[in-house]
Amino acid sequence: MSPSFQMLTPPDDTTVLRQRAARLRSAMEWSGDAIAPSVRAEVLSAIERSEERLGLGVDHTVIAFAGGTGSGKSSLFNAIVGRDFAVPGISRPTTTEMSAATWGDHATALLDWLGVAPNRRMKRDSLLDAQDQSEFAGLVLIDLPDHDSVYPEHRHIVSRVVPMADLLIWVMDPQKYADNALHAEYVAIAASQGRPSLVVLNHIDRLSHEQGWQVVLDLQRILVDDGLPDVPVLPISAKTGHGIEVLRAEIAGAAQARTIAAEAVRADLVAAGRALERALARESEPAMPDVLEMVTTLARAAGVDAVAEATARRAAGKAAKVPALPGLRVEDVERERLDWIDAATHGLPVTWHRVVRDAVAPADALADEINAALRTLTIPEPEPRSGFTSWVTRSSRANAADKDVRDMVRMVIRAVVEPLVAEPTELIHQAYRNLDELTELSSSPPAPRSRR
Repeated sequence: MSPSFQMLTPPDDTTVLRQRAARLRSAMEWSGDAIAPSVRAEVLSAIERSEERLGLGVDHTVIAFAGGTGSGKSSLFNAIVGRDFAVPGISRPTTTEMSAATWGDHATALLDWLGVAPNRRMKRDSLLDAQDQSEFAGLVLIDLPDHDSVYPEHRHIVSRVVPMADLLIWVMDPQKYADNALHAEYVAIAASQGRPSLVVLNHIDRLSHEQGWQVVLDLQRILVDDGLPDVPVLPISAKTGHGIEVLRAEIAGAAQARTIAAEAVRADLVAAGRALERALARESEPAMPDVLEMVTTLARAAGVDAVAEATARRAAGKAAKVPALPGLRVEDVERERLDWIDAATHGLPVTWHRVVRDAVAPADALADEINAALRTLTIPEPEPRSGFTSWVTRSSRANAADKDVRDMVRMVIRAVVEPLVAEPTELIHQAYRNLDELTELSSSPPAPRSRR
């Protein structure tokens, strides 16, 4: 019968990212104290956020307006949503609480995850023109509170939701566009994490044409310092409508790009990877020590040489008694154990030495397990032979008996060493490789420069 082959569909971006996040979570569990607590918390937060976002699906695109008091975020939000829409009982979305508009469906699970209150949600329905529905299908538009609010809980919402958005639209105004709090605490950090961003300069109608372009150029210079050299500034006026269609086109393009949510998740994992870099030695690849070498050394320390040689002499007719195996001393096991740990962590940061040391069985437990296994081993005692044929073959029988004893002892010791030493080490090495993979998901963008 001829073989048949089934074509397998390559995994999509969501599946690949979900698998990567799962591997990274496992790696973080095995990394132990090798990762500083603050870095561990940051990485686990990114993994959890990524898993939650992927679990909700990437068919929606979350775009958030962020900015300060007076920047006109809510006016732009209304301009995109449509002024004839408002949350029941509220004249307009305010900047003291988070509000959301959705196209296509209510996106209830996603809005619950983002933390948008039920009475702060609005949905564009079928009364709207078909083109708007088609262009913005799957869009979840968020109006964040002011980042410079006097209320800490409002700033907390901004800090929490900014990393959760697929695209950030930073809304600035001519008076406070250089606000250090916005740039240093939000824009530069989002840029360093690879978060997709768009920058708009609102209230452009308040400036002359020449003044407007001077502000735009200065803002672009600041964005370069933030780490966003390729992000253009869109001059906008929510009051006159100038630039609104351009902004709508940018938002529609993001909504139609079904990969943007997956890219945002990927950026989150990349940012976590950069936090991990100082816990890894990027030029070093963990290598497993030779298990057989350790097993052979332990067998020798357990007295296999004397037993194997006595068995060989008996097989050759030169000895009457094969001695018992003396067994291992704890100090002999500890010496080999430490040599193993040193070899397994060669070139890695010292913190990984502790992780492997803690994962590998302690010397006393290892010695007890090996000695207990050796006591169950029955060493064969070959019967001496006589005659001319026996005399001719005695050398080969002696060699075979010697080898059999050594192989038996090594097999018993290896059966203990593999699960108690080799397998934990390999799991930690794989954890290291998985974390190292995270740091290599993409090249790091230029580090933001301090602004004077």
